[in-house]
Amino acid sequence: MNTYKTNNSVHYYEINRRRQASPMAVLNYFEETAVRHSEACGYGIGRLIDKGLAWILTNWSVHMERYPAWMENVIVETRVLNFERFYAFRKFKISDEHNNLLGFADSRWIFYDFNRNRPVRVPEEIAEAFGVKNQKNEGIKFPEIEIADSYGPGLEFRVRLSDIDTNNHVNNTRYVEWMLEAVPCHIHQEFFPASLEVAYKKEAVYGAHVLSEVKRETGLPEHLKFSHRITDKVSGAELARATTLWRKS
Repeated sequence: MNTYKTNNSVHYYEINRRRQASPMAVLNYFEETAVRHSEACGYGIGRLIDKGLAWILTNWSVHMERYPAWMENVIVETRVLNFERFYAFRKFKISDEHNNLLGFADSRWIFYDFNRNRPVRVPEEIAEAFGVKNQKNEGIKFPEIEIADSYGPGLEFRVRLSDIDTNNHVNNTRYVEWMLEAVPCHIHQEFFPASLEVAYKKEAVYGAHVLSEVKRETGLPEHLKFSHRITDKVSGAELARATTLWRKS
């Protein structure tokens, strides 16, 4: 089964000052739907962890027309496009209860063996379980995210236990949260992040100190573009980079 749907209701603890679901909440809806899809196909978290295996997200490409409001019911659908060596390509869409499209996303995941500490090819039985065995769909092409020539002073964060997921490293949504937190408050008041292009480079673990840097790029008055970078403050290693496009609220 290569498609799966979940029904969600926007909770109070997921909303911002505009009473809309935050970008992190929407990403959590997407990830939850993907995890439940894997469970339904017989290759859920528990089964993979027992074998030292996991799916690790490498890329997000998210586009939102609007964010759902508090108590609004939304439908999230995910589809596995194909498996390519050790990569999986997933598509998502989020709609309101009347089937009006709110947004969509593309993603790329890597199949990782923690026992061997390297990516491994996706087994045929997993491709068969997801209904994409022998399919010839092309993988999704993600744009190269350029590093800005300079950034502002940035914000520092310490990785907490609550940031860690079942893969024993920082969950992907936390990086996005750190990135958006570095955008000035007055931007959040007037604009919303309509698109996010995120590339994950290296994991962050418990206790690490990370730096979230941002630079505003040129753009039209009704559209703002920001470049983001997350680095390990001690080693300087790049952990993630992104570009975000903001529209007037």
